[in-house]
Amino acid sequence: MTQILIVEDNSDYATDMADFLTDLGHHVVLATTAGEMWGALTRLPAAVVVLDLGLPDEDGFNVIPRMRQLYPEIGLLVLTGRVAFDSRILGLRLGADHYLTKPIKFPELAAHIEALDRRVRPAEPAPAPSKWTLRVSARQLEMAGAVIDLTEKECNFLHLLTINTRPVPRQLIVAGMGGDDPDASRRVDMLVYRLRKKARTGLGQDLPLRSAYGEGYSLSAGFNLS
Repeated sequence: MTQILIVEDNSDYATDMADFLTDLGHHVVLATTAGEMWGALTRLPAAVVVLDLGLPDEDGFNVIPRMRQLYPEIGLLVLTGRVAFDSRILGLRLGADHYLTKPIKFPELAAHIEALDRRVRPAEPAPAPSKWTLRVSARQLEMAGAVIDLTEKECNFLHLLTINTRPVPRQLIVAGMGGDDPDASRRVDMLVYRLRKKARTGLGQDLPLRSAYGEGYSLSAGFNLS
């Protein structure tokens, strides 16, 4: 999961973008002005900022160098309607990591964000012993002493991710849920949605489930099996 701050004054476009990225498992916050953006950055640890240059209160070209000075560790992705070659060069020279022009397909935007997050993310310390336990025979998921019951498909899904070190392709998951069924892909989405909600409600924790466009699903934390 990537902490993303979208700075875009077109609320409909920003909401559609945020919904798409949230469905992929990212945590997204919206700001419509530069002022809202600076306030949000003081309250939450954003890893990637998606910045529109045409903000109502401050030109994006003034925002970029200031952000580079105050938050050098943040990945900065400019998404703008300014398509001129000189604007692209200026944005990159001022400090933007990526300069993308509208319109852009959201899957491509997600791929840029994930690539940028991998590059700017600091080296992680050695992982602590896992607090997640999947009890396969009992079909239960445990976290810090709290336990929730799982359906057979939910348990099989988590078990498949637990025993694989690389993302499990969506096609493989769909096949396991009845690949010939035209609704199988939608049922995978619903299964993931229910699992996230169940973990948040029953365990008080976000499920460490990562969805990477074009790669599939993986766990961002280790699971014990019992």
